[in-house]
Amino acid sequence: MKFNLSLKYSHTWVIDELKEKHSVSSNEEIIRRYIHAALELKDNDLIFGTVREQCGDGCFASEPQFEVDIDQSDFDQLKQIYKDYGFLEYATEEEEISETIRCIIKFIEEKPELISI
Repeated sequence: MKFNLSLKYSHTWVIDELKEKHSVSSNEEIIRRYIHAALELKDNDLIFGTVREQCGDGCFASEPQFEVDIDQSDFDQLKQIYKDYGFLEYATEEEEISETIRCIIKFIEEKPELISI
């Protein structure tokens, strides 16, 4: 499923660090790998059940950064996670999925030892 991923600049810095760590040149590839790894943990509460980034102005101020093409099954799981964890309402499905991915990135930044690709 192709969509435009909306991120804040702080997320792009984390992505750049992950690309360097894993010798990956593509933003899309590193995002795809980490989404899949996060979903493979099969512990959504660990990532999404704790206090997430507070999304008052910050998350709504995120901007489309690049296009991502992820597996339909991963996309569908992220949609379900968005529904299950009571995220704030967004205008588009792309923004909703982007919010779940921002939470994954935040989790990776805070607990890098718990997820690997």
